[in-house]
Amino acid sequence: MGDITVNKTNGGLGRRETNADMISGLLANGVSVAGGVQLGTAYALKSLDDAIAIKIDSNYDTDNTVLVYEHIKEYFRINPNGDLRLLLVGQATSFADMVDNAEADNAKKLLLSQNGDIRMLAVAYNPAVAVADFSATSAAIPLAQALADAEAAAHRPVEIFLEGKGFDHAAPVDFRALNAANVSVIIGQALTVVNAHADFSSYAAIGTLLGVYSRAGVNESGAWVAKNNLLGGSLTAASISGDSIDTLSDGLKDTLDSNGSIFFKTIVGIAGFYFNDSATCTVLTDDFAYIESNRTINKAIRAIRTALLPSLNAPIKVDPDTGQLPPQVIKADEAIARRALSDMQNNDEVSGIEVYMDPTQNVLATSKRIIKFSIIPTGTGRSITVEIGFSNPNNN
Repeated sequence: MGDITVNKTNGGLGRRETNADMISGLLANGVSVAGGVQLGTAYALKSLDDAIAIKIDSNYDTDNTVLVYEHIKEYFRINPNGDLRLLLVGQATSFADMVDNAEADNAKKLLLSQNGDIRMLAVAYNPAVAVADFSATSAAIPLAQALADAEAAAHRPVEIFLEGKGFDHAAPVDFRALNAANVSVIIGQALTVVNAHADFSSYAAIGTLLGVYSRAGVNESGAWVAKNNLLGGSLTAASISGDSIDTLSDGLKDTLDSNGSIFFKTIVGIAGFYFNDSATCTVLTDDFAYIESNRTINKAIRAIRTALLPSLNAPIKVDPDTGQLPPQVIKADEAIARRALSDMQNNDEVSGIEVYMDPTQNVLATSKRIIKFSIIPTGTGRSITVEIGFSNPNNN
């Protein structure tokens, strides 16, 4: 029998799940536009349309020979539900000054303007002249780490992603030797962008990297194959230093991987493009040699501090005979501490939590109590070993 079928759709109101882990910052050189984006002003972008509304579109990049729309477009391609905070600075601002903790008008301004909400800050370098070498990026790396250290000390932990502008695979940089555990450098490129203009030949796809980590759980590597096939948008062919990855030797790519570079790769047996890994600029033996380790510990730090703040300056009852902390006080404090990370454990962002308070600590003398946390992280299966062979049942 004929009828009219009405199917109710959902999602048209644009309501999004609240997730502070995705809050991202993008700092880039750019130019002001009359009636649109202004230098030194922070903007909250919830979609690509929000960027277009302040006149950052494909013409903005073309007319000014910069890559701002490109990075924003890639961010929202990867994570349509992203939450991006944007600040543009003048093209005369150096890469180093953009991330210098002492420069209040640049990265520091963006981070402060968002009240510590930004979890990951990406920095794109768009000077008025083409970037011919890696010196500007090299100068920015230690300053970016100093900025991350200062933000952590101010209870605003942040991971910093730098565009590897000017990287030359013929002279690979050992990022693992740079002692910058909160900084990662991407050298991967979309070849279509490289070929769009001579000034873009040394760019790196920082917007793609930021989009991946804004979507990922804090304990997830951006190189997770099942979740992060990055093919699409500008990324229809991948390159490093302007050369297609298909033309680079496996030995060179292994060196770049070992050196802590982040780039796009292909995988035999599965279509698409994927990140090679999630390295930070520190040695492999460092607990924070990978982005997911930093993001996990940063989330835990924020949660613990929030949970314990109400206890600050509260009176503490001690044992009248020993002056030590009585069991009931320890038990109560440990319970608060465990609850702080219960959501992370329930969401499988950590494998386990251990909390300990030494009952002999002298609170009366120090006015301080010490709570020790040990977080058992989740692992990342960076390689899988398979043993396979033939067997002859007639030999058994």
